[in-house]
Amino acid sequence: MLRIALVSLHSLAGLGGLLAGLIAMRPRPGKAGAARVVYLVCLGGLLASVVLLIAVDWPELAVGARVAFTGLAVLAAVMVFRMVRALAVATESPPGWQDRYVDHVYFTYVSLWAGFVVVPALNLPYPRIGVPLAVVAVLAIGHVLISRYKRRLSPRPRRVPRAERRVRRP
Repeated sequence: MLRIALVSLHSLAGLGGLLAGLIAMRPRPGKAGAARVVYLVCLGGLLASVVLLIAVDWPELAVGARVAFTGLAVLAAVMVFRMVRALAVATESPPGWQDRYVDHVYFTYVSLWAGFVVVPALNLPYPRIGVPLAVVAVLAIGHVLISRYKRRLSPRPRRVPRAERRVRRP
């Protein structure tokens, strides 16, 4: 019963994180908005539930599974840390803060997506091939999307009309 509750909490936190993270990705200066707070709470829920799941299942886990799940718990802790850093960067809003903020949130968000595609990939006929392919696909798609998004955020230089480009000499 406890395991089912923890898996449910983990799944709900992950789904909520995917929704809130999409909204939190947009950099806005100042204090944490609702989406940022909800996203951080979802990441905290993921971390807490995975740690508790590991503790509950530890006696039955094989050595390889213990290593893998401990690695996932560390990743969840890094995700929470990166989101806390993102909130601090947005609150301070130093020059060029938007890129750093988006990098922090992107790391957490792409990690969530990797988790969502890895779990089904484990059930494929050849998980040793499917899991790495799924992770590489998420990373590649995420890189393309975030690169485009960051280009849109960067201020574009003003286009100078052709007539103004000519240097007029007296």
